[in-house]
Amino acid sequence: MCGISGFIKFSKDLSKSSISSFSNKMAKTLERRGPDAYGSWVDVKNGVSLSHRRLSILDLSQKANQPMVSHNKRFILSYNGEIYNFKFLKNKFKNYLPNLKTSSDTEVLVELIASIGLKETLKNINGIFCFAVWDVDKERMYVVRDRVGIKPVYIYWDNKNFAFASEIKALKVLPWHNFEICKESLGSYVRLNYIPSPYSIYENVLKLEPGCIFEINKSRVVKYTKYWDFEKLNILKNNNDPTSTHKILNDAVLSQMVSDVPVGVFLSGGIDSSLIAALAQKNSKKKINSFTIGFEDNAFDEAPYAKKISKILGTNHNEVYFNYKDLNSLINEIPILYDEPFADSSQLPTMLLSKITQKNVTVALSGDGGDELFGGYYRYFMAEKYQKYIFNQPNALKVILKNIIKFIPQALWNKIGVFIPKKYGGSQFGDKLLKLSNLLTENQDILFQQRIVSNLNNLSFALESSKEKLNKYFEEKYRNLSNDTITRMQILDFLTYLPDDILTKVDRASMYYSLEVRVPFLDNKVIEHAWGLDKKFKVSNGNGKLILKEILYNYLPAKLVERPKMGFGIPLDKLLIEFFNKKIEMYLNSEKVKQQNLFNLDYYKNLWNEHKNKKRNWQFLLWNFLMFQIWYEQWETRK
Repeated sequence: MCGISGFIKFSKDLSKSSISSFSNKMAKTLERRGPDAYGSWVDVKNGVSLSHRRLSILDLSQKANQPMVSHNKRFILSYNGEIYNFKFLKNKFKNYLPNLKTSSDTEVLVELIASIGLKETLKNINGIFCFAVWDVDKERMYVVRDRVGIKPVYIYWDNKNFAFASEIKALKVLPWHNFEICKESLGSYVRLNYIPSPYSIYENVLKLEPGCIFEINKSRVVKYTKYWDFEKLNILKNNNDPTSTHKILNDAVLSQMVSDVPVGVFLSGGIDSSLIAALAQKNSKKKINSFTIGFEDNAFDEAPYAKKISKILGTNHNEVYFNYKDLNSLINEIPILYDEPFADSSQLPTMLLSKITQKNVTVALSGDGGDELFGGYYRYFMAEKYQKYIFNQPNALKVILKNIIKFIPQALWNKIGVFIPKKYGGSQFGDKLLKLSNLLTENQDILFQQRIVSNLNNLSFALESSKEKLNKYFEEKYRNLSNDTITRMQILDFLTYLPDDILTKVDRASMYYSLEVRVPFLDNKVIEHAWGLDKKFKVSNGNGKLILKEILYNYLPAKLVERPKMGFGIPLDKLLIEFFNKKIEMYLNSEKVKQQNLFNLDYYKNLWNEHKNKKRNWQFLLWNFLMFQIWYEQWETRK
């Protein structure tokens, strides 16, 4: 895995040495993404720069370094990713390809583009990637992102200046760019804890959406196209054979184990990671390394289960316990990793997991994507029950229930939740009820997901400007993708939450420690197969991932499969009070924060008082606020 960057200086007022200097500066910011090699390619005539930082995975020789020039000298490629089926494609298109000089997937990619064209290449490749390719003949640049959005790429475009990079920090080294905070993106961030594609925290910077091509020529004409569109796929007919699921997943894991460096697997102890670990060990002639993070708080600790599973599977298991005393050092690194505001609190254990994993391997397999494809989130089960027991009740009864929920103190509801099955109750039962109580008098099931993913319903309470970017959760066209509530929720999570939260979290954390993470559940064939399965093989009667559990029974005893989902969380409410209280209060009372004119500080002060006095758990909004201020201090006050 690597870091890519580049630009076109349309004014052509830079010398070759100046273009090379800026190219080097951009690449330098991405050194952790690719510590093994650096390369650049410049075209002074057109003011073009392509640069690359390499993390060597396949063909470790210098011949495989980038940017790579095609055999016919027409295409120059800077590429981040892995093409899993590159050996198959090398054979399939052998009559079109020249004599290859390397055993890398990079060369296969650039030569396929040169031989059969970009669009035909994109139809055939299966992998995770973002890349930029300069067409010398047509004098235009193409920037491309993989189908799901596993690998990131940001584009700066202000109708005059163009640049691209794996991370925003690389764009910031170009002095002719203007970076202004987008208040509408800030609204989305406060609501969701992340900024949804194609937006970013800055006005002139966009995230290239999954499955898209950004094309720009020397005349500054821009074309934005989708080469893979989920909404147009004919895969929701529920006619795929569930008996083939095991083989399709196994093939995906096997193809993603191809590497010239050591490969391991993240093993949390949950269904997804356990199945990936089982299939990886099955396909390995020696013990694979598995990695897990343990937590001091037993309510969040799955490490004992992971250890039992690793023993049964026969992996070489590695575990480290998350020490809360180390939080201050980790939190100071967050704005460097996530160079736009990002507030999924599981970013902390993900950082630590990536750090310990990279000490032993360079590639790790992850179970990400299983929840969205096979129905693993508790909100799906809640929606099922809510639709059955709430929406169909008389309005008068719903009003009474709403008043009862709000009358009883939240702390008492939380105590009651301890005695309710965790997927419906738990220690945060009161928070869940208060969030859902606002839906009791609504009759649109689409609102369930909108509310459940939102930190708050009315942004005007928290922000000086309550405007926000329209995201897919609120767009009308996505409501019609399925008549089934749970399926529609899965689709929306797959298109938004998965790439913009889950995959973003893992990419930044892993690449900061020069670790490549691969995701077998997001293999092309697995995605198409999963969406073509009938819902009954995924979610039924409050249970999810039914087909995955059936497969996992082949490798593990039922008692280790049939466990409540724990997720990858931390006791955030407690940590805010015990470890981050001084930082929060400093920002809440800071004159500099007040001068931002972004947040309603009186509102946040009230949240903080209620939270630290344990009247109400406001952990997500407070963490959201804290993460923004730490980011702002790193990137905006040091301009």
